[in-house]
Formats: sequence, C-alpha cells, structure tokens
Amino acid sequence: MNGTLDPANPITITFYSYSLSYPTMKPGMERLISDFNETVGKEKGVIVEGVEDGTFTKYQTDIAAGESVNIIQHAFSLLDVSKENIGINAYEDLFPADELSEHLSHMYENAVDLGKIDGKTYALAFTFSTPILYINGALFEQAGLDPTDPPTTWEEVADYAQQIYDKTGIPGFGLAPDNGWTTEGLFFSNGAEILNDDKSEAVFASEEGIEAIEMWQDLYQSGAHALGSDKEMGDQFMSGNIGMQLQSTSMLSGYKQGAAAGGWELYGAAMPQYGDKPSVPVNSGSALAVRAASANEALAIWEFIKYATGPEGYTIITSEIGYLPLNKEIADDANYLKGFVDENPIIATNLEQLTGLQPVTIWPAENAVELRQIFSDAIAQAATTTDDVGTILTDAQDKMNELLP
Repeated sequence: MNGTLDPANPITITFYSYSLSYPTMKPGMERLISDFNETVGKEKGVIVEGVEDGTFTKYQTDIAAGESVNIIQHAFSLLDVSKENIGINAYEDLFPADELSEHLSHMYENAVDLGKIDGKTYALAFTFSTPILYINGALFEQAGLDPTDPPTTWEEVADYAQQIYDKTGIPGFGLAPDNGWTTEGLFFSNGAEILNDDKSEAVFASEEGIEAIEMWQDLYQSGAHALGSDKEMGDQFMSGNIGMQLQSTSMLSGYKQGAAAGGWELYGAAMPQYGDKPSVPVNSGSALAVRAASANEALAIWEFIKYATGPEGYTIITSEIGYLPLNKEIADDANYLKGFVDENPIIATNLEQLTGLQPVTIWPAENAVELRQIFSDAIAQAATTTDDVGTILTDAQDKMNELLP
C-alpha cells in the first residue's frame, strides 16, 4: 500500500449506514462519525461522510450507478453476495498486514471469524449483539412476579407471559415473526441446524427444529403473545405495553428512555433455553465491508475502521446505542466502559452470551436472497398460524434445497 494522506488536502470517503436511519441509533452513529472527523480525521486528512441506508439497498444502487461507496455497514447474512457481486475487498488484500494483525488481536476472535469467507476477512464485525430478554419491571410486579428472578426456560417464559396477561390484560411476551436473526437461535438452542456444514443442504425441518418452532407457535397462539412487526413490538415494549421482549441490545438506549418516560424499571436476562439444553444465541448487527478504488482511499478507510472498532469507537457505540464492545479490554477499563457496564448489567449479560454464540447464517451467494426469503416466510407462517409446523418447515426446506448448489 503506497498511498499517502495529506491533512492539507483531506480525502472524503463514504460510510453507508443503516443505523443512521433508526432514531434510537442515529445520534450515536452521528457522534461516532463527527468525533472521528474532528480528531483522527483532521489529523490524518480524512473526512467521513455518512449516508443513510435503512433498506440495505442504497449502497447497491449507488454502486451500480458508479457512485463512490467505500464502507458499508453490512448484514452478515448476505455477505457472500457482496463478495461475488459488488467487489468488496478482503481486509488482507487492502490493509497493512502488521497493523491488521495488531488491531484484530484486541477483538473477540469468534466475532472476527463471522466476517471471514474462504479464510479472508471480507467484513469486520462492528455493531453486534446477542438476544436479550428485556423485562418491564412494573408489569412483572403487577403480576406478582419478581423481575430480578427472570424466567430461564421457554416453558417459564410461557407461564410468566400468561400470568402477566391474566393479571394486567397486557401481552406478557413478544418476539416478532419478521425479526429474522433471533429465530435462528431458537433452532440452534434446541439442537437443530439451518444448513449443513458445506451449505449444500437445508436441514432445519428436523425433529428438533420442528419442536423449537412448535413451542413458539403455542406461545404465539396463547393470547399472551404480542402481535405486530418487529418495529411495532419495539414501540409497544418501549411504551410499556409488553411484559417481556426478546430483542437486540441495539434497542437498549431507546428502551431505557421509554422506561424513564413511563416510570417503570427496565431489566434484562439471558436468552431462554429449552429445558436443560444451554441456549445458543446468534449475533445480530453488522460488519464493515470495504471498497477502495485507490491506495489513498484504502489508507483513509483503514483510519476510520481502526477508530470505529477501537476503544474510542466502541465506547460511543456501546454507551450511546447499546451494541457490544468487541474490543476485549475496554469493558473493564475505567477510561472507557467500566462505569457504563457496571451501571447497565444487560451489557454484561450480552458479553457473557458471546461464549456460547453460533454465527447467524451466511446464505450462499447464488440465490441467497430467495433462500433467506423462503426461510423467513416459513417461520412467520409457522408462528402466526395454527397450520402444521412440520409441514410448513418441510415444504420450505424442500424449496430451498432445489435452489442450493
């Protein structure tokens, strides 16, 4: 890499971010960009321009139109598609090997591995969380439950949800059928898989997979389950109208605001498990995929990557949005996040779940969009109707296997 950066003639790079499109995340992401521009960016000669991309499609259309798209806050599930179709660069091909190795040594290895394809890093884990069982303390107490003693199994979740509904008339639990990533954890937690090891076959319609979703269908049909989309359930929980919700820690700042405004206390617990089987959470969030048209752009991109996924960046991301700090040292560092983590035990719970994490599915590039849609549609149908779960999942699995290589 032979490029140069000149503070007197700064280079502008673009950062396409879905977080900039969400009211609960936008202030934190804007702070990240502005703090970089005012410090490292000013010193090195780099200006980051944020671009809202809440639909995950603007970066694709702008690339097709010949626009400069340098950094993408990219979903994990379609990473292979971008590798094949829009020319994202492997970090190993773009950034200095010694600097890259040093930077990655401070991050959680299992998180870094999520962005690797064929042994190379095509995106670096960025905004990241595991599912948290959020709890409305006031509704728990009104139902005669103790919010400091949360349910640990799905059977207990169903019991608590019914008790909350019976005592308050408010739905006791919510998990949106269109949530997507969280539902993969239901399969994994009951011993099922989504795809086989070489991603040549869908295998989720197993006995364990069917049993996992039947549990959710029973809960959804009980009357104690909230109804609506992921956004609608988030709004309901924030306004105090759901007892428990399984959701990403990216909602932490918004939910804290909702609890403060409503006069109730927010609690959190680990993802529930099936019986005595340990829960297996998956990751939500995004990774940073990169595209550089020149050595100068590569240098500029690297400066922002180092900042955004370093101590300063993750202090902002965690304290102002709620995502996990993937830098291993800063959660216990008083100069960065120790005080915040001590005051917000939900973050500590999230960090503990990293040890049992299983990656969210990265769909094979060919037909990836169709595969993901068939899977998502099947989950939504199975949860929200009284149709036979085994038939729904088996039909979807058969359709997907016709598309898989």
